[in-house]
Amino acid sequence: MIARIFSSKRKRNIFYSLLATVLVIGILTFFVLLKEKQRDTDLTDPKANITSKFMGSDEQQVTKILFTDQAHKLGITMHHGPGPRTRNLVEDTGSGIAWGDYDGDEDWDLYVVNFPGPLGREHDQRGSNRLYRNDGDHFTDVTTEARVGDLNGFGMGASFADYDNDGDTDLYVTNFGPNRLFQNQGDGTFEEVAEAAGVADPLWSTGAAWGDFNRDGFLDLYVCNYVDFKEKDMKISTDSTSSFGDFDVPTTLNPNAFDPLPNRLFKNRGDGTFEEVAESSEVANPEGRSFSAAFCDLDGDGWLDLYITNDVSSNKLYRNLGRDIGVGETVIFEDISTFTGTADPRGSMGLSIAEISNMTGESDGLPDLFVSHWVTQENAFYQSLITPGGGLEYRDKTRQFRLGEISIDTVGWGTALADFNNDGKIDIAVANGSTLEMRGSPLKLRAEPIFIFRNKGKQFYNIAPYSGEAMLQKYNARGLAVADFDKDGDVDIAISVNRAPPLLLRNETDTTNQSLTITLSGSPSVCFGARIEIFQKNNLQVRWWGADVTFMGMHAAEQVFGLGQADKVDKVRVLWADGKETIQSDVHAGSVNITHPGFNAGSERTD
Repeated sequence: MIARIFSSKRKRNIFYSLLATVLVIGILTFFVLLKEKQRDTDLTDPKANITSKFMGSDEQQVTKILFTDQAHKLGITMHHGPGPRTRNLVEDTGSGIAWGDYDGDEDWDLYVVNFPGPLGREHDQRGSNRLYRNDGDHFTDVTTEARVGDLNGFGMGASFADYDNDGDTDLYVTNFGPNRLFQNQGDGTFEEVAEAAGVADPLWSTGAAWGDFNRDGFLDLYVCNYVDFKEKDMKISTDSTSSFGDFDVPTTLNPNAFDPLPNRLFKNRGDGTFEEVAESSEVANPEGRSFSAAFCDLDGDGWLDLYITNDVSSNKLYRNLGRDIGVGETVIFEDISTFTGTADPRGSMGLSIAEISNMTGESDGLPDLFVSHWVTQENAFYQSLITPGGGLEYRDKTRQFRLGEISIDTVGWGTALADFNNDGKIDIAVANGSTLEMRGSPLKLRAEPIFIFRNKGKQFYNIAPYSGEAMLQKYNARGLAVADFDKDGDVDIAISVNRAPPLLLRNETDTTNQSLTITLSGSPSVCFGARIEIFQKNNLQVRWWGADVTFMGMHAAEQVFGLGQADKVDKVRVLWADGKETIQSDVHAGSVNITHPGFNAGSERTD
């Protein structure tokens, strides 16, 4: 046979060509496999190739970001969700956590949402929501005296805002059932006024967002609703299951088994009451199973747009058309989700907003979006950009930033984009906790680790395993909210854990980096959604007040900017939500309060 192959010159040439092709393909395959083995993946150990000796470059070092759990030591001793787990979607979804200064003493108090035991059973007194007053060196449980326990509610989320412009911070709580609006009485107590104010939505509500969408000077409220789950649905046999890999999922845990509910947009009338206008403003999102929403000027036209994360239904980006319509007219929104590439159909939970475009050298100064997802679906990081035609578009940079593969096996909930080591770059925190049950123990959910992603300039690295003893544990975490609760210039984290005590993670990172904490003074309508910029030589950092909404909760409103080794910034610029501007130059590290130009110290109304 070999003799026949070489019987002619033409056949010999064909044989040699085929042999060369096979050898080239083999060599190329070898190098591709070698490169794939060595490639930088999400799962790379952040300490790989790092020694205890200085290697000559700060970028080659792993900067430790350290946290210690101080919850019990500082007086936060509650336990979420008393009683046994009964394998239903409502219990496994909750609950959130929120920071706010309810007593006006300029430190951050903590509200932890709870539910009073298994659904459909007698309420357990241990299951009330809790308000913890920050007293500097400890937290004091003031729930009873403040009258915000809401034992008759089945708690989901919470957010703080001064909705009535009287100078003190009120509290809105979402429930499986009627929501609550706790009006701050200014004496350490609250009065529940949701029904009278028109915001006691009886549906299953989850996240909430505040912002003056029509720029009339009053803070409006957007409320996310989830699915039509009724107590009678508890009678569905948990033997009726769907298969997910090696797991059987009861029908009562499958959101696809229930119809979605429309969301609410409550327009503030300015007299303490609200008008529901979601349908007329075209933001009802009736096909979405909604978890989180944020009011933020996403396209830079000066009007607050709306982004909504939906579970097993497409996310929505609604553009505010107020600039075209004008103040005083009925403001409507346009659904531009598909055109912008943000109609994400995965199981979306948490939402965070910041500007990270300097990581790719393509800065447009517009908000970028981080979204946490369900297991197997990866989290998402959408980078905004303006197209040559002037349109808004988003590109998913998850894999480029090393945030994809590592999140495949987890279910992400609360999120935060914050600079935890004050080096001037945005880091990420994610609370994880599976909704899949443990093999052999179906009454228990699978616990999962928390993520702390350190930003190294072009990519993120999960350094949680090296961030303290508390980070070595696994949790059924849900809500996550950040605040500098001890006022030491770095960002701390509070996490609510389903059917367990919450975490209060004090930031104890050892660094010489400095920070600048910015607070705003003005009516709530001009503060929520305000754009804050700090300039350091050629570096620009941008945040949006009240836009980084997390999951069913609220971060502290102040903005903590890391400065690295710098002791001041060249300029701070605030573009308020009503379009006015304030600029301060040569601002030193520490804290600064910036006041709206129309703010009257004797009145909470901004003209």
